[in-house]
Amino acid sequence: GGLRQKIGLTTQQDGDGELVNDLLKLMAEQEADFTLTFRRLAEALTDEAPLRALFTDPAALNPWLARWRARLQHETLGDAERRARMRRVNPRYVLRNWMAESAIRRAREHDFSEVAALRRCLQSPYDDQPEFAHYAQLPPDWANGLEVSCSS
Repeated sequence: GGLRQKIGLTTQQDGDGELVNDLLKLMAEQEADFTLTFRRLAEALTDEAPLRALFTDPAALNPWLARWRARLQHETLGDAERRARMRRVNPRYVLRNWMAESAIRRAREHDFSEVAALRRCLQSPYDDQPEFAHYAQLPPDWANGLEVSCSS
């Protein structure tokens, strides 16, 4: 039921697994960020623009969103409660390679401020923390193709 909850469903119906799988496929095809997509899906109840911005072809999302909205009609929760529940299962912040790399680079210069900031941020990964909004963005350009190995 974990993935069902991620898209705001509290009841079980035939086709729910397909609905989730189709979103996962769409994310892969459209190179949409996994964490941000699920988090912004909660906001899509009232504003779809931030969600759509994650997809290379935002229109590709239309058929799925229509199916999702139709499925939500069979739920009993109101949008506010649904959004709150979705936010509780979809973290706003996750530790990403570029964040770790940035903190490591600074730590090598004996500046541990970013390590401390990441630690503070990730202690409450589901909460909106305006001071850490930059950690909830897509990776910066310099981080494309970055991989942090265990030995680094």
